[in-house]
Amino acid sequence: MRKFLVFLVFLLIMVAVADRGLHYAAQSEIATRVGQQYEMASEPEVTIGGFPFLTQAIGGEYSEIHIVTGAITVEDIQLERVDVTAREVRAPLADLLTEPNVVAGSAEAKVMLPYSELQRRLPEGIVIENENGSPRMTGDLAEGGFSVPVSADLEVAIEDDTITVTPTDLQVGESQFDIASVAQERLTLSFPVPQLPFGLQVTGIEALPNGVEVSAEGTDVPLVGGDPQA
Repeated sequence: MRKFLVFLVFLLIMVAVADRGLHYAAQSEIATRVGQQYEMASEPEVTIGGFPFLTQAIGGEYSEIHIVTGAITVEDIQLERVDVTAREVRAPLADLLTEPNVVAGSAEAKVMLPYSELQRRLPEGIVIENENGSPRMTGDLAEGGFSVPVSADLEVAIEDDTITVTPTDLQVGESQFDIASVAQERLTLSFPVPQLPFGLQVTGIEALPNGVEVSAEGTDVPLVGGDPQA
């Protein structure tokens, strides 16, 4: 009986080691493939949820996979971070460790767009700074051979696949010209929403102290393999 118990404990330890080993290998493989797929400078962090891993791997279905990328450039727009939570993920183990084709039944994401991407589209001399926990455009606006100090809060919105930034609470320094309307126009900008990774669709946008956060979601989302831009 004692030998059997020792054998049983040994077997459980081996199963646990195999579980963690395959778990790590699968996470590493997905990270490598996603990094290559989007030509990232560094591989993303990948976490496969659920325990034990082996039961999910054998069935080829995973309750949740979490992917967090670093900086990624899409259509000449740099995204600071893409944080994706994918659920009902389908990925047979044999494929996962060779030529993975990983598809999520649904996914939601938070995509961080740094203010540097907005700032480079503003007139020269205007910067976006964090003021009392809120972003604010400040600087000197050149107009008609003169330079006038301006500052404004900003609002962001998405409509028809276009991101629009509108100045609010606009303040213009003393000038011999009334340039308030000119400043309002020149500090307003818009640009198309880039095709988000994993083919996710934008659902909302919010200006935060550290950048613009875009919310996105999708169904039948190709995490690895297939057409990521579908």
